[in-house]
Amino acid sequence: MKELFQIPPGWQWEEFRNVARVVSDLVKPQDYPNASHIAPNHIEAKTGRLLPYSTVAADGVSSVKNRFYAGQILYSKIRPYLAKAALVDFDGVCSADMYPINTELDPGYLHRWMLTPEFTAAAAQNQGRNLLPKINVKELSSLPVPVPPAFVQKQIAALLDQVDALREMRRKAIALLDDFTQSNFIDMFGDRSEIYRRWPKARLGEMLEFLTSGSRGWAAHYVDEPGSLFLRIQNVRGGELLLDDVAYVNPPDTAEARRTQVQPGDVLLSITADLGRTAVVPGELDQAFINQHLSILRTTSLNPHFLSAFLESPFGHEKILGRNRQGVKAGLNFDDVRSLETPCPPIELQEEFAKRIKLGRELRELHRAHLAELDGLFACLQHRAFRGELWPGA
Repeated sequence: MKELFQIPPGWQWEEFRNVARVVSDLVKPQDYPNASHIAPNHIEAKTGRLLPYSTVAADGVSSVKNRFYAGQILYSKIRPYLAKAALVDFDGVCSADMYPINTELDPGYLHRWMLTPEFTAAAAQNQGRNLLPKINVKELSSLPVPVPPAFVQKQIAALLDQVDALREMRRKAIALLDDFTQSNFIDMFGDRSEIYRRWPKARLGEMLEFLTSGSRGWAAHYVDEPGSLFLRIQNVRGGELLLDDVAYVNPPDTAEARRTQVQPGDVLLSITADLGRTAVVPGELDQAFINQHLSILRTTSLNPHFLSAFLESPFGHEKILGRNRQGVKAGLNFDDVRSLETPCPPIELQEEFAKRIKLGRELRELHRAHLAELDGLFACLQHRAFRGELWPGA
């Protein structure tokens, strides 16, 4: 067994087999139709969080599975580099790709250790296969576990659980704020049954001063950073630009290039493939151009944030898909865009909506910054806790 780092006196390194074991309780899923069913896709990688799951019957499980019980750790044996391990507090049935694990250690402590980068790296080194990496019981059983006194195990588990709970609160707040735009839109302008009855409506083309789409042939102008931003379909979603995966171009000095250059306040709309994604171009954006999958909607008659939110709303999206030639082609032409029936509330109300959205996004960014700080704190505490640096002399 390889010791991964130095631990204090009173601790010891043990092989996994000496402190825990994989248990098998094979059952016919038909005998447990209402039992919870957990598979690797129900566990978030590297966090141990359970994602939404269903029952054996709802998932149509038919082959023999393992029964699991409250207090066990469920560990995904496929792709061990993803670190999918969950400590469950309920009974159920799990996929054959999961190992139910009992331990003589504090279960919370072992669970936290199995989520560490050190354990994950060791597990990944012992995985077999190339196409679908998998760790077998023998390989898992040989992995190292640092074992402190029992009371320290409980302290480490409790500390990391507390910090993780704070992170989860931030994640939930961010998720709520991600839905802030649409919830506010419906609150202010009405749902599907109300919006066209409450407000005047017009064809979108009547409200636009400029409509165009990107052109082909930009591949010859791609450059490494720095350069002008080249916006693609993956860069627009939910009324915002997503700039974590961007391309850059050295734009030619042509009328065609100038036509596809975005301006602050433009609404970008995806018109091929994944239809109806939008973004509003912010004022601080550097020079940027669009590709052929996006269109520019430029208007002073509608607030761009209102227009973007309408197009991304469920009922706006229905309008867009309804122009998609009944599914014959995944695309919209200019006539399709111009013909979209658009509600026209008073511009003052649209502006108030835009102010709310700005505040909501600022609050979300604040939560994201706090979450990043908590992530850093958690990683530091995790690193130090398993080396015995938080309780010297314990």
